[in-house]
Amino acid sequence: MLKRITKVTSLLVVAASIVSMVPAMAVDVKKISADEAIVYQGISIGDGTFYLDAELNDKDEAIYLYANGKFAKVDGAEAGDKINGLVTYNDKKYLEMDDGDYYVDLKTGEITHEDILGDIDDDAELAVRKAIKANNDGRFDKTYYDEVVKAEYDHGTCKTMFGPTGVWRKFYYKLNMADLYGDQYSAVYSDDKGNYIDADYNLGKIGIYSTGAAITIKNTESTYELKGTDGQTYEIKATISNDTPKDEELESITRTAELSIWGRVKNSGDDYENITDQVYFGSKSNHHKQTVINGSGDNKSVTVIQKISKAQSSDDIDGIKYAKDVSTYFITDEDGTAVHLLGLSDTSNTNVDGSGYGTISSGPQGYMLSSYCSSAKLKQYAETINFKSENGYYYIDVSDSDSVSIDSLDESVIGFGDLFDLSSDGYVEMFNGKDSSFEKLYKVDGGMNKISVSLPSEVIVWNKDDGIYSIITSKASTLDKTATTNTKTTAGETASTVVSGWSKEANGAWTYVKTDGTKATGWFQDGSTWYYLKEDGIMTTGWQNIKGNWYYLNSSGAMQTGWINDKGIWYYCNEFGVMLADTTVDGYKVGSNGTWIQ
Repeated sequence: MLKRITKVTSLLVVAASIVSMVPAMAVDVKKISADEAIVYQGISIGDGTFYLDAELNDKDEAIYLYANGKFAKVDGAEAGDKINGLVTYNDKKYLEMDDGDYYVDLKTGEITHEDILGDIDDDAELAVRKAIKANNDGRFDKTYYDEVVKAEYDHGTCKTMFGPTGVWRKFYYKLNMADLYGDQYSAVYSDDKGNYIDADYNLGKIGIYSTGAAITIKNTESTYELKGTDGQTYEIKATISNDTPKDEELESITRTAELSIWGRVKNSGDDYENITDQVYFGSKSNHHKQTVINGSGDNKSVTVIQKISKAQSSDDIDGIKYAKDVSTYFITDEDGTAVHLLGLSDTSNTNVDGSGYGTISSGPQGYMLSSYCSSAKLKQYAETINFKSENGYYYIDVSDSDSVSIDSLDESVIGFGDLFDLSSDGYVEMFNGKDSSFEKLYKVDGGMNKISVSLPSEVIVWNKDDGIYSIITSKASTLDKTATTNTKTTAGETASTVVSGWSKEANGAWTYVKTDGTKATGWFQDGSTWYYLKEDGIMTTGWQNIKGNWYYLNSSGAMQTGWINDKGIWYYCNEFGVMLADTTVDGYKVGSNGTWIQ
């Protein structure tokens, strides 16, 4: 089935997904050779790290870590048990095994059967309880932080969101007020430190038009007056319910939710009536009635997509902090015509028969992805969502869809918001949001039938029955510095042998001897990789200031481009290797010293 890379709670790993898309844009698709081994499971973690359950080099089955070009057995992990991924807790890294049945301390190899993920959730819930208790001035029922109120998932328990940080969760808190009907709850989104937002208060700007007049609804708390041309003044309110987070991004959360509009004649004393199907949405000059209304009676609603910022507003509602910025979009085009979104499992535009499932996510490409995996046709469909507004009406613009044929549901995966497929004809493909089409990244052995991807450059494919696998990684592991022998002939002399290529000095430093016998200095290109050699020919590594520009050479000496994680701090180097500063890259700001500003 379509899966996400989960349990990676370190932002440092995820931010590496903002990488150069060179493989996808290349004219020629790189062909990947296959290695022999029986691989039962594989998971790509990112940053050149993979975990495998495999029989390697005719040895017994075991759990292996692949990093820096080498395999190392993971002590404590039992072969045959499911590998779930990495978990970080109290500054320790664990490998989660068998859906949390046990965890392996990656430093000591010790096994613990403690519910580490449960402990993480409990700590996160306690943190948000404390924060809300300190802030609440009447908005929430205090039993939701003074007592342990845990019914089902709907009210009281938390749900971890998928996304780049892996630490944001959803809770429900009961509103401490009489409202339109029955008990009502507000969704609270919080990180694991208790930094939270009330996600159901701020609505952004929702235009309502009726009886010749228009108003703008900004939140679910206030009552708005609409003075119609019929001479009546109406009281209008809005509610939001049944929220479903679709994706967590670095600065915001995207979700679907049900919006309902309520109204009554002012001073009538009447109960509020659900009028969602009676009003137009938008401004006085640009408004549209929704053609898809869910439910009936007091349960009528219209499905919307919301972009909710994680940042808190400087203001509060009865002491509780809410989202600083929210935009609410209707699932229609600019004319108000309903849009069929693959991500909502609406396949009206694809003629897909049979069962399947939809997904909405966002990756570092900067586009919202809507996709649907058909289990009947064994096909992955995808399209791009763009959010737009025109004269007070907020809507979505959806591209034409593209599709890839797959041999099983295990061959379609989402890695940190991007969609990847192992196609039936043996290509690792990625959906390019910019062009709204699948692009071939790599050609792999046609027998491969399993795939795990974290980044476009971090892929593992395998076939257990055929005993083959391939690991694709951009992280340099060892220097490929093989000296070659050349013959140099000088007039009047006999031929002499000159050894050219990389040479390791007695002190461990690397130099490059050219065919004329001299050492290379300055910038030097070997194949497609650039190196920088000092005046004495010694290869440099790490940060280097060269003619006023900063460059980063990795441990193998190779010049790096794209996003770079150096000791937990992120920098960006352009296609020429120059570190950028005081600018925005892929929507992320870097400061005057080149570091990513969170």
